Amino acid sequence: MNKLLQMIALVAVVFALVASAALADTSDLEWNSIEVNGHDVEYSEDGTADEMIAVEEGETLEVEVGLEALADVEDVEVEIEISGYEYDDYQDLEDESHLFDMESGTTKYVDLEIDLPVQLDKDEYYLRIRVTDKNSVSLEQIVRLYVEPSRNGIEIEDVMLSPGSTVEAGHSLLATVELQNYGSNDEEDVKITIGVDELGISSYDTIDVLEANEDSESVSYETTEELFLSIPDCAAAGVYSLDVTVEYDEYESTTNSYSLTVTDGDYCTEGDEDEERLVLAVGPESQEVDAGEQAVYAIALSNEGTSSESYTLSVSVGSEDLSTSLSESLVVLDASESGVVYAYVSADAEASEGDYPVTILVENDGKTIETISLTLEVEAGSEEAASEEGVSLRNGLEIALIVLVVLLVIVGLIIGFSRLRGSEDEEQTYY
Repeated sequence: MNKLLQMIALVAVVFALVASAALADTSDLEWNSIEVNGHDVEYSEDGTADEMIAVEEGETLEVEVGLEALADVEDVEVEIEISGYEYDDYQDLEDESHLFDMESGTTKYVDLEIDLPVQLDKDEYYLRIRVTDKNSVSLEQIVRLYVEPSRNGIEIEDVMLSPGSTVEAGHSLLATVELQNYGSNDEEDVKITIGVDELGISSYDTIDVLEANEDSESVSYETTEELFLSIPDCAAAGVYSLDVTVEYDEYESTTNSYSLTVTDGDYCTEGDEDEERLVLAVGPESQEVDAGEQAVYAIALSNEGTSSESYTLSVSVGSEDLSTSLSESLVVLDASESGVVYAYVSADAEASEGDYPVTILVENDGKTIETISLTLEVEAGSEEAASEEGVSLRNGLEIALIVLVVLLVIVGLIIGFSRLRGSEDEEQTYY
């Protein structure tokens, strides 16, 4: 009998120790403050909130919890949650902190937030704030919320991309954006901008009026015109952030970000990474002169890059019987500007008959970007050579003019084809 009483007494002592430990853990933390959207929440002596805080659907609920440690505490976690949302199984209205430790006598403030859905019914809700440590002993407090309809509110409901969320460099991306007005007011002059900041591209559209529905239980939708983005020819392959921003009601805005995958395209050539592109044309590449005459080669240059560039030209021949000169050796061209340089190659009166190689080098920033190989055929001189020299020069200038015209046509075709690069017609929708 005595042993039985001793056993019962021992069990009672163990339970008492566990209970006292639990009470000690509970008292290790105390509420210091609770703020909702920057406003202190006051509580009466029985622990109930003195006020009901009004919030709007679609807004972000910002909660700051202040805790004071009366003893050293480990693995503390703060959680906030709103219950009663009809679609809670698809979108949880909750947030929680990472685990943290607190030393005795310190105070810690934890910031959490919950995005209130636009479909949240006009009603009263409880915001539950829980604090736990590794022993699962918790503190809990309730904040009463009253959700009201928003006067002004726009949400990005959907974004449709063509050809989809993956596009080749050098191709185009088309996007349409669907908006919903969940506020009670019509919105005027709504601006929608899409862009990829890393690629330096953007496009925008405006909606004159986005009407609000008279029925408070529904929302009004509107879709933008197609927004066009041209992916640069030499955009690096990778995943980029496609940002969609809507500006409304003078100072309000909302932004959603989506992933856009860019793959290598077929339009980037060596040198395009620096957005440099030189188009050259030479005519004619082979000329025939008599000894003692001069040939003229016209080199047409067109800078199809996006910035001003300087080009250095030099000409060389494979014989001492020939002499060379250039109309200019340094050419500076602005973006989309063209110019013509003339290379003069003269054959001595005693030059031997035969074919002579002529080489023209074009350099940019100290690097050779083009090597032009030409041919000069020298024949025996005649009495008419001197009189025909002027004719040869005039013919060369005429040829250069023709080459320049042809070059401009080619450049026009290049620009035209680059603008006509199409994409497939399939579409992808984001939800």
